[in-house]
Formats: sequence, C-alpha cells, structure tokens
Amino acid sequence: MEQIVRKNGLLYTPDLHTVLGVDVESGEFTGRVPFGAHYIDEEVFTECPYEKMELTDSIVGIGAALFKDSPNLKVVKLPEKVTELPPYLFSGCHSLNRVRMPNMVYSFPEGLFQNCSSLAEIPFRAGIRELPPFVFEGCSSLVSLVIPSTVERIQKRAAAGCTKLTTLVLPLSLQELDETAFADCPNIRNIRISEDNPIFYVSEEDGCLYERTAEGDKLRLKAASAQTQAVSFLKENVDDEEDPQIEAFYTDEDILEEDDDFSAEISGDEVAEQAVAQEAEEEEEERTFSTGTVSNEELANLFGEPAGESGAVEGDGEEKEIAAVTVKITDSKTQAILDSVETSRVIECEPEGTSPSDADLFVIAELMDESGGSKSFPKKLETVVRKFAAIQDYTRIFMLYGLPLDNDEFTEFFRLYVSNRNVVFACEASSPSKLSEYGKKVCEISRIDLGAAALAEQKKNVKVKNAELIKLIIQDKE
Repeated sequence: MEQIVRKNGLLYTPDLHTVLGVDVESGEFTGRVPFGAHYIDEEVFTECPYEKMELTDSIVGIGAALFKDSPNLKVVKLPEKVTELPPYLFSGCHSLNRVRMPNMVYSFPEGLFQNCSSLAEIPFRAGIRELPPFVFEGCSSLVSLVIPSTVERIQKRAAAGCTKLTTLVLPLSLQELDETAFADCPNIRNIRISEDNPIFYVSEEDGCLYERTAEGDKLRLKAASAQTQAVSFLKENVDDEEDPQIEAFYTDEDILEEDDDFSAEISGDEVAEQAVAQEAEEEEEERTFSTGTVSNEELANLFGEPAGESGAVEGDGEEKEIAAVTVKITDSKTQAILDSVETSRVIECEPEGTSPSDADLFVIAELMDESGGSKSFPKKLETVVRKFAAIQDYTRIFMLYGLPLDNDEFTEFFRLYVSNRNVVFACEASSPSKLSEYGKKVCEISRIDLGAAALAEQKKNVKVKNAELIKLIIQDKE
C-alpha cells in the first residue's frame, strides 16, 4: 500500500509531488494548494465546500473531474504551467462565475463547463480548434457566445441547454457543426457568421443558419425570430394539389395588371415597337464591343475543375468563342456564368433613386421565345423584370437560359455565387408540385423558398423598395 503523507490539510505522495486528496480530519485546508506540488490526482476536490480555489504555479498537471459537483465554488485560479485541461473539470459547479485560465491552453476537453449555470462568460484562449461534446452544455447564464476564430468543429451538445443564449457568433473557420450542438437553446435570435465561410451561411430572409451540402442547403440552426420554417429541398416541400390554401405562383401578368401606369396599357404592337427599338440600340452598343475568347482553362480555374494537358476542361477539346456582353462587367465570376449558360443577355438599367448594395438582378428563364426560328427571352418577361428593377433601383439585369446543372462544378460555383444575390426564376409551372426537376434544382441552388408563407411574403416584397433580397419564382405565361 502506497504511503500517504499528510501536510497543509492535504494528502500527498511521499515525494510531496502529487496531491492525492484532502485531509478532512485536520480541517487545515482552506482552498489554496501550497507551492511545491506538481500534480493533483483525479476528483480530489469534487463536492468541495470552498467558494474559492487557487492552484499554485508549481503544478503542471491536474486530473479529470477535479472540481466536479462543487456547489459553492465561485472562483478558481488555475496554474500557469498547465497546458492541457482534463475532461469535466468544472462539471456541475453551479455557482462558478469566474475562472483564471492559463495562457497556454490550446484545447478545451469534453464537458469542461457542463452545467456551470452561473457562468456568464467563457474564458477562451487562442488556438482552440474544436468545441468537444458537452463542453458548455447547461451554461444557462450565457447570453452571448463569440466562438474563437480558430474553431473548426463544434461537436454534439457542445452548447446545448443554454436557455438564455440570444446571440451566437460563429467563426469563418467553421467546417463541422453537429446537429445537436445548440439543441434546447430556444432564445437564439441573432446568428452571425462571415459571408466568406464556404460551408455555412445565415439567411438574410429568416436569420437561420444553413449548411451547403451536395444534396441541397440544410437548415442547421433556426433563429427564434424566424417567422416561417425554412425549406428543406431534401423532400417535397408542399403538396399544393391537396392543399387549397397554397396559391399559384406569382405570374408575370400580376404585376402588369396591378399597375395602370406601367405596361398593362401597352398593346402588343407597342411592345413589338419597343422591342425593335431596344434591339437596334443594343446592336449599336455591340459595335463598340470586341469579340474575345475565354478558354476552358480559365473556366476551369473559376469552377475549380481540373484542366487537361491542352488547357481544356476534360471532355471538351476546344475554346469557347463569346461576344463580350458589356465593358462594364468587371466581375470575372459573373462573366464566367454568362459564358457558361446557353443564352444570356445583360440589361443596363437607369435607377431613379439610390441603388442598394447589391444592385444586380439575376433572372433564370426556363422557357424561351422560339418564334422566327431563333431563341430569345420572352418580351413580357423582360418587361416584368424591368419593372422589378425599377422598383428596387437595380442597375443591371442578367438574363440567363440553359444553366449547365449537369456539371457539378458549375452547380456548386453557381450555388455559392447566388446564395446571397437577387434571383427571379421564371418557369412554366403554376405551383410548387408542378415544378420540373430542372425547376426544383434551380430553386434549391438559388435558395428560393417554396413555402406558402415565403412565397406570399416575396409577392409583397417585390412590389415596394426594401432592403430584402428578392428570391422570387414567377409563372412565365404567354
């Protein structure tokens, strides 16, 4: 049997380097471990009666669950030389409100502050790369949580049960988020994450956190202020044929019929005359533009697709000749989209008021006018989206037809690009259940919510100028 030395109200190993327990019989220990000890064994101070604990800086290692379930413990000073904290160190310390952490801690262990219900701030240290399971579970006094910029993973129930948590700031570095990480946190209203995070984003429409996946955008954390349930495109969203409350899509006739000052009064001949004049103007503009080439290697660089030895994307052995759409397009990503679709057109607008920060409108057409032996965008559709642009003071409209959605690299590139852009999808279908597979995919990657409440809200938003993104689907009717 190992010999135990009693000193300063503590139980030590014979060399006095390891604290094995508290000498309860002596009653000498008051909460401060004297200088000289190097290690403290597991669970030495569990259920201790002290309000304050101070561990000397001679200590370099401490055991698991050291202070677990100490109901009166409020303040703890940890040794400066400790670089690794053990699991469940403060678990169940309901009165704990302040911890002086070492400067060189690079990770938090499982259950570190579990059920520390009085802890209002987390004493983070730089370099932490993950929030392990249960690390802040039950920290019910947390109101805001700003997770360090180095954190890449947040594991199961890491901050579950933080019932007062209202503001959550996630880092740009975040790559993985367990679906239970913030379970039972009913009051989170403000969720923030950098727009540059390639995996997660916060929707400007409902304030919820979404994850971009190969199967579609998944709702990962719902904000308490969200008025409607976000769409999941992994299953059929609505069955409008059985639900009489589901309205048909907004049609291109709706906006024309409700506005007596606009083109509801324009006859077919007048529309044709305007179209001829518009085409003549565009032809004159095109004379000032040069014709150039965009190699498949350049497109591959934009889409992240490997190029072959000849510089062409695999499966395509020649360069794609295109006419430069407008000298004003300096955004290479927008230009890449225009170069990649089957047909595109850029409409320059002249806003009367102040344009929003995002003054571009992307219009994806499912149908084209094929009269006269050539394809063109329907004139009524152009008239309608010009009206949208005039209301919102947009500066440009990008008309797109034939997105190459069979190309996974393009699809992911397009998803990331338009996730926070203004998008109108003009389709043949009259309601969500009648959408084509192409239409469903367009709505998915463009983040167009097909829920009845969301569609109704978008109908309202598009009629008046506001700061909301346009994410609208309309039926393109002849």
